[in-house]
This record gives sequence, C-alpha cells and structure tokens, in this order.
Amino acid sequence: MNAWIDIVGNYELNLTAEDISPSQEIRVFFSGNEETPRRTSLVVSKGGFKIVCQTSRGERVWKERRCALQLPWRIRILKKGNFFRLWVNDRTEWIRGALGEWEGFYDPFENRVGVEIPKGAVISSFTVTPLPWLQQVTEPVIKRGPEGSFYEMQVIPGAIIKYNGLYYMYCVTAMKGDQEGASRRSIGVAISEDLRNWGMHPEPVIRPSDLPPCDNLYVNGAVVAPEGKVAIMFSAQRFPEWLGFMLATAEEPLGPFKLHPKNPVFKHPYPAHEFDLIRVDHPEYRYMLFYAGFTPDPPTGPPGDRGYLIYSDDLVNWWEDPRNPVFGPETLDNWDAVHVRPRSLCRIGETWYLWYEGCNRWSPPGSEHHGWWDTVGLARSKDLVNWEYYPRNPALPALGISGEQFDSSWVGWPRMLIKGDTCYVFYTGNGQVGLRTIKVEQLTNWESEGGTTIDLLR
Repeated sequence: MNAWIDIVGNYELNLTAEDISPSQEIRVFFSGNEETPRRTSLVVSKGGFKIVCQTSRGERVWKERRCALQLPWRIRILKKGNFFRLWVNDRTEWIRGALGEWEGFYDPFENRVGVEIPKGAVISSFTVTPLPWLQQVTEPVIKRGPEGSFYEMQVIPGAIIKYNGLYYMYCVTAMKGDQEGASRRSIGVAISEDLRNWGMHPEPVIRPSDLPPCDNLYVNGAVVAPEGKVAIMFSAQRFPEWLGFMLATAEEPLGPFKLHPKNPVFKHPYPAHEFDLIRVDHPEYRYMLFYAGFTPDPPTGPPGDRGYLIYSDDLVNWWEDPRNPVFGPETLDNWDAVHVRPRSLCRIGETWYLWYEGCNRWSPPGSEHHGWWDTVGLARSKDLVNWEYYPRNPALPALGISGEQFDSSWVGWPRMLIKGDTCYVFYTGNGQVGLRTIKVEQLTNWESEGGTTIDLLR
C-alpha cells in the first residue's frame, strides 16, 4: 500500500500502524519532492527508527534510535519550516534541514508526503493537516548596509518603542569580523511610521568605543519612562567575556544617550546577554526584566540557559524573583532541550505570551557543522512561573526553501509588537530583520492553526 499527497508549507502528519511482520518496516517520506535531488524519510521497524536521506550516492542515515517498539505504532511528524519533530509511540526525535541543510540542500516549500507500506501490513489511520501559521515568504524589512557601514554584516532587532507617532527599533548592528560571525557591534536605530517600512538612522546611537574596553553591544530592551525619557538596556561584551546589563537614557529616541554611572546595573553570575525589558507599573515594581542566564545545575535537563525574572522601580536597582529560574525547556530530549532564551514578552488580556529561542545540539555525520540548532518557540503563562508551551513548536522557524532566501536556515531574536488586531513578529534571519504577522485571535487560539485535516485512507 502506498499513499501520497503534495503539501505546501507546514503540516502535521499522523499515522497508526496496527499490524506488520517483525521483519518488515514502514517508510514515511516527509521532506522533498519529485524535483529535489534528495528525499528524506522516517523508517520504522520493531527494532527502532531512523531518519534516512536518499541521495544520488545512495542512502545516508542522519539519525538512528534503537529501541523496542510495540504495536500499534503511532507515528507523528511535525514540519515547521526547516524544522521537523518526529514521534514514534513515546519516543521522539528532531532534525533541522532534513535534506542536508549543512551541505547546501534545503527543504522545499512544497513536499510530496507519503508512506510505503509492505504487503500485509495494516494501517488504521493516516492524516495530514496543513499548518498555515507564520510561514510568509518575504524579503527583509531591514537589510544589511553597504560594505564599510556600521551594519554591513548584521542588523538584529533588539527593542521597539512608539514615540510621538513613530516607531523606533533599536538594533544590534555589526561589521565584519570573527567574534561569533561579526564584530564591533553597536546600537543602531531604525524608524518607521507603519511597522513595515523602515529607514536606518545614519549613525549608531551608542558605539563600543563609548564603553571602553568593550568590543560588542547587544541591545535588548527599551522603554519610555514616566517622565518621558527614553531608556535603553543592553549587554556589553569584552569578547568573549560578558560584562553585564547596561543602562543609557536620553531625552529623545535618537539621543544623545547618557550612560549610567553605576553600569553594569545588573550582572548574572554566569554568562547572560539576552532579555526583554517591560514597563508594567505594578504596585510593587515599575519595571520587569526577563533574561536568559546560563545555569550550571538547572532543576531539569542539562546545563544551559534558563529564564530569570528581576524587578526594579528605577532601572538601576534590581532584585531577583526568589523562584528563579522561572522558565525552562519544553522538552528534555528534543528541539529546546539545552538552551531556552526569553526574547519577547507581551501581555494579551490576563496572559503573558513569550517568544523564546530554543536550542539543542547534534553533529551531522561526516560534517564539520558546529552542532547548535537554534530556532524560535512560543509559550504562555498567567503568572510567569507556570508555563504552557505551544503544542506545535517551534512556532517561528526558518523557512528552508533555498540558500537565497534570507531566513532559510536560522532565525532568532524575535520581538513582537501588537498594533490593533495584528501581532507583528520581527526576527533576524541570518543577520537581517524579517517580519511575519498573525492576527491576535489566531495567536491566542492554540487548538488549531486553521488547516483542514486530510484523510489519506479515504
């Protein structure tokens, strides 16, 4: 028995095998089509399962899980952009760029999904559901600058404020170099009237030379204080050492910015540089900062980044939440098992929605890839301690498609702003700023992404 369907974009596949001979296997194709030079499948047998890529030189096994699998086999595959999560009964696996992204082969936007089943095997269900959330194919809304400019290598969204009818996006702007892919990171600012069309201010508002002997500045938060001043907070680095969280204020969004004399105003005992800053005007504190700090001995999972809350009335004196760390990975062995990095926190009604980076490690066979596979997920909470994770994470993945697409392989640094009934989700795609949008009512409805389930056995 064979069953096939062409699916455009993201999808969820569910298949149940009730009976199969002990010597037989089921092969579920989940990435590639008849025009791609490669096809990748999940091969399941009683002795376990493996992710296999068919290439012009034969089959290559990307991953293999040896385990005893009892019938029935409940197989689930979730495709989100170039990221795949796979389940066989209670065992899980994951892969980013299943055709071999690290070798220059990208997962297409349209895939021919299907199953090869040996004679005599019994399949009781086989469905595919399209998942249309946040998969717009677009161009960057802020591109890298010309060679020699202060943002020739990277422009990454750090924080957004609205001031006198205009939107100001404070960005990490970088030149060429070898300090994690760039160097001389400064704080630039882009300006927009509508959140879609942006123009970069011609000069950084703060440079590393303003804080000697810093090499890189990573802006993460910005607020308008009650007295009308603009405050930005950023991490400073003397590569590779992290120096803490810094504060600068100005009368206007474009500065000039004055560095606080007590910088750093906060420093985690281990490396930390990603966070979000929110003005909440709570009776017990005015500001809240949610940051990612390395945790050598977390409550669950391996050592890695976890989420911490701190509070302040003046952006200078901070105190920690006694329940820290308050945010950890969704999984212990899947896409976000090692690092979780809070990036963008927004309140909708009585619920906080958090965009965060998740990361796990895997070295592809025969490859010199560094082994880290970041992508972006979504979680929500009413108290910032007890979290519900989006059931189809990662919610904001890279797209795959081709090497020419700016957000084909890696996305990170999400930053969401809500205007009217629309959520504007900014992010970096390989060093340029992208934008995907979604209606608030869709973002808050986790029951479905709106796709109609297709039964392939009918």
